[in-house]
Amino acid sequence: MLLNYFGAVIGAIWGGSPTAFLIRLLDFFIVYVIFYRFLVLVKGTRSMQILSGFFLLLLLYLLGTQLGLKTTEWLLRGIFANIFIIIIVLFHEEIRTILSGFELFDIFKGGAGKRDTIFMVDEITEALSHLASVHEGALMVISQKGNPEAFVTGGVPIDAKVKKELLLTIFAKKSPLHDGAVIIKDSRITLASAVLPLSTNPNIDPNFGTRHRAAYGISEQVDSLVFVVSEERGQISMLNNGRITRNMSKDMVRKVLTAYLIKEKK
Repeated sequence: MLLNYFGAVIGAIWGGSPTAFLIRLLDFFIVYVIFYRFLVLVKGTRSMQILSGFFLLLLLYLLGTQLGLKTTEWLLRGIFANIFIIIIVLFHEEIRTILSGFELFDIFKGGAGKRDTIFMVDEITEALSHLASVHEGALMVISQKGNPEAFVTGGVPIDAKVKKELLLTIFAKKSPLHDGAVIIKDSRITLASAVLPLSTNPNIDPNFGTRHRAAYGISEQVDSLVFVVSEERGQISMLNNGRITRNMSKDMVRKVLTAYLIKEKK
C-alpha cells in the first residue's frame, strides 16, 4: 500500500514525458534558489519581521476565504492584488543585493575568493590590534549578506579594498572621518564616518558611551560582526546579534573573523 502511494506521488510529479519532468524540476530549482537567497539575506534583520507579517496576512486571507469572512477577504484581496508592487517597494535593497550576487563565473573563483578573504581577515585584525595598542577609538561593521547601509545615516561613500593602512588613516584622531563607523560589505569598504542607530537596550553597561551603544544598535538590526575599539581602555570588543564579547585578543579576533567570513562565503 505504501509503495502504491509513493508510486502515485512519483507519477503525479512525472506528469508525462521525461522532458516535461525535467522542465518542472528546473522550474522548482530556480524558484528554490531565489527564495533561499532571499531568506538568507533577510535573516536577522527587520525585513524578516516584515516577511513574517506577510505570511500572517496570507494565513488570515485563507482563513477568511474558508470561513466566509467577506470583509476580511475583501480587504486582504486588495492587498494581495498589488503584492508584487508592495514587495518591490519594501524589499528593493534585498532584491538589488540578490541580483548583484549572481556572478556568472563564481564557480571558478573558489580558491581566489578564499585567499582574498584570508587577506582581508589579516588586514582587519592587524588594524584593530594597532588601534587598540595606541588607544585609538574605532567602530567597524562587517557583513557579507546583511545590508547595514539600510540602517545607517550619513557617511562618506568609499569603494576600496580592505587595507590596514586605509583603516588606520580613517580612524586617525585628526582624520575628518574619525567619528562614526566604517562599513565593510562584500569584502569592500563601502562607507566611512557612518552614523549607526543607537540601541535602547536597558541592560547595556552604563559605562559604555555612544560608540558602544551604536555597535549594539546595528548588531540588533542586521546580521554582522561589529568591532569596537575603546579609546579609554584600549580594548577590542565584538558584538553580534546584540551580544557582546569584551577584551578580545588579537588571536580571538582573527579566529572569529575567519569563521564568520569563510562560512558566509560558502
